[in-house]
Amino acid sequence: MNSFFILTDGPQPRMRLGWRLLFHALLMVFFSFLLEELTNLLESWWPGVAFLDANGVVDAVALTLATWLACRWWCGRSLLALGLRWTPRAWRDLLAGVAIAALAQTLILLGLLALGMARVSFNADLTAANLLPELAAAFLLWSAVTWQEELWVRGYWLQNIAEEYGLIWGWLISSLFFAALHLFNPNVSLSAELGLVLAGLFLGYGYVRTGYLWMPLGLHFGWNMFEGTVYGFAVSGVGVPRILKTVTSGPDWLTGGTFGPEAGLIVVPALLLGVLLIEAYAGRTNKRSRSD
Repeated sequence: MNSFFILTDGPQPRMRLGWRLLFHALLMVFFSFLLEELTNLLESWWPGVAFLDANGVVDAVALTLATWLACRWWCGRSLLALGLRWTPRAWRDLLAGVAIAALAQTLILLGLLALGMARVSFNADLTAANLLPELAAAFLLWSAVTWQEELWVRGYWLQNIAEEYGLIWGWLISSLFFAALHLFNPNVSLSAELGLVLAGLFLGYGYVRTGYLWMPLGLHFGWNMFEGTVYGFAVSGVGVPRILKTVTSGPDWLTGGTFGPEAGLIVVPALLLGVLLIEAYAGRTNKRSRSD
């Protein structure tokens, strides 16, 4: 029975990979349910807690608790060992990720405008009174979503799989898992899932080239923020408050339609640009780190 659950051929016994991934997910479901019930209870005394729940903070906390315990119990490591240690280059990786994602999203918008398949206007619903609150809510939402998905996919999944089967397999399988997490999003399609696999590879490349989660966190946050809040596309099928309103026309297989650019071929050159920029940044930064 022990050999079914436990690996004994390493330096110390530990749970097999499949069980580690499964029990981590079950822990997350448990904490999500527990915190959701606690949030509902607290709402009568502190209505503001509903704001945190609606913007993904509760789920992000649940995932963090599950990952922390899974790392301690079944992986023999700390949460920080998943690429979250703060180093002198961490802030540069984070900001570079945001900038690269912003450039990739800008290429998508300019490409659609050049093809005559997008119409852009300012969101008239935003006023001087509600602009800052809307931006603050968007910042909180994308921070929570980014933290949750990156810690789960590029943190726990990619790195646990990489320990058993190598970095390439960890990168590929975690990208498939990333796409699977969005299977029940609004307006999802086969092309959307394929685009999300490519997006997962793009985000994962930030970890592959830096060895830390800071760049994937910056890439993911910047992608969602500029795609949805700044440029006004749907983000994986979900509409969000936005500064600009971008309405696309033309075939969905090219523009992505109501799911967002990830579901269309327009995302491919943007992701290629992103990969080239990651490579250029990582090559320069890694060279500087070696010289230091």
